[in-house]
Amino acid sequence: MLKPSSTLPGLIDELRAEMRRGPRRSHLHELARSRIDAPHDVIDWAKRDRRWSFTLAEIMNEPVAMPRELAARLLVAIVDELEQEREAFAEELDAVDAVDGNAEIARALHAD
Repeated sequence: MLKPSSTLPGLIDELRAEMRRGPRRSHLHELARSRIDAPHDVIDWAKRDRRWSFTLAEIMNEPVAMPRELAARLLVAIVDELEQEREAFAEELDAVDAVDGNAEIARALHAD
């Protein structure tokens, strides 16, 4: 069996690709649940990870009966957060490009 650190990136990438295609959150959750081989390893990895331990703690505030369910919720939350960051970063880049573009237009107008 592969360690979570070697299998999680692939699973997270797959879930991110699915999210971009627009499936429902329940579909992502079911996909994550079906692909997790070792839920305790995923949970232990998140506990040790500086960033994702906080996400895990948030998810643990809600009652979860099985480790596989907790691990699936964690992965969907990670994917959701990564996608929100990607979208925010893209918006920031678009805003910077628009400002730079506007500055170029203003310089061109003043040069005439």
